[in-house]
Amino acid sequence: MTEMREPDLSYVIPGWSENRWSDLLASLIKTDPQPMGQLIGVVPDDVRREVAVPGATSRKSDRLDLLLTEGGGCIAAIEVKVLSDLGPDQLARYSAAFPGAKARYVLHLAALPVNTTTTPGWGELSWETVLASYSRSAHPWVAATAKAWLTQLGTLVPRVDANTVWNDVPDAPADFEVALRARVAWLSSRMSAWCDLHHDTVQSSGGGNWALRMWTDSTTPDHLVTAELQEGMTAYEWRFDPARRYRDRLRGPVVLVGLRHEGSPTSASFAWPLLHRIYSEHILDDAGNPRDGRQWRTTSARPGDPVDKQNWQAIVQAGAPPWLGQGWGMKVARTTKSCLFGARFAIAPTASLAHIDSELQRLQPLLVDMAATEYP
Repeated sequence: MTEMREPDLSYVIPGWSENRWSDLLASLIKTDPQPMGQLIGVVPDDVRREVAVPGATSRKSDRLDLLLTEGGGCIAAIEVKVLSDLGPDQLARYSAAFPGAKARYVLHLAALPVNTTTTPGWGELSWETVLASYSRSAHPWVAATAKAWLTQLGTLVPRVDANTVWNDVPDAPADFEVALRARVAWLSSRMSAWCDLHHDTVQSSGGGNWALRMWTDSTTPDHLVTAELQEGMTAYEWRFDPARRYRDRLRGPVVLVGLRHEGSPTSASFAWPLLHRIYSEHILDDAGNPRDGRQWRTTSARPGDPVDKQNWQAIVQAGAPPWLGQGWGMKVARTTKSCLFGARFAIAPTASLAHIDSELQRLQPLLVDMAATEYP
């Protein structure tokens, strides 16, 4: 007797189509709501798909993926993610659009975490957890579908470990971006095991790239001593070039260490003298050169905004090296109420994830010491 194969869902739910993933999950929930009820605490009696955000006519894609209801009331809003990330303020818009939802979740792959910390009230569910629950369903079709679906998850995100080399990446643009994101996610999971500071992962404003951050409060209100790691390629260099492989173009991780000013739509109130003192006490020798052995980038900072440029020039005239002041200022602050200035050091593109992790561990006590520096 021929052994019966598991269903092949590769054509039904390709990794690039979050809509198809949402459709099939909605079908599972509609057929057997019990497993989802066990996860969220209330058993839904209906599920709605692609629920438009009221008044968001300018955003054609601004639709909540799943809205679970019980007795006509909203019990859970679920935003589905597979390989993409959350858009700017996306969760905040959904919170405002569905205030009656008793719970809100982002559903994502365990290997590709998302950042929900900036929007209170949103929890996280992983596809692995949800599908494992549905694989135990009493409904034969639901259980078989969930089991087959689970087997596909392992093919979506490349496996990485301590021996993975940073620039050992594929050449297809989509696969390349997922590979880099998986590296940052692995480093983030390692950081959760040893880091005593705040930390998270965020998508770069330039798109595609991912940043790993850790930070702590400084002695000055609204200023955080922070370090942010991401691939050193510019947004322009990120574009696909058939004549050059990505592994040959990657510059390697670059870490920006400095002060992040939060809560102001202007960078005019950034504490430049504190940044100067922090570097003078912890990074620079008496001649103004780095003394810690890291590969600091010593090209001149030259901020573009006139206010940022004037404040940067003031600390340079006071003895700071011209390369101190790299980062982003007024333009970003106007839209995100955040600016960051400091300096960058580079890690080789051929470094293993274990080596990069060790560099981040070595950086943590430095940030703690920096944070204790008093404002001059």
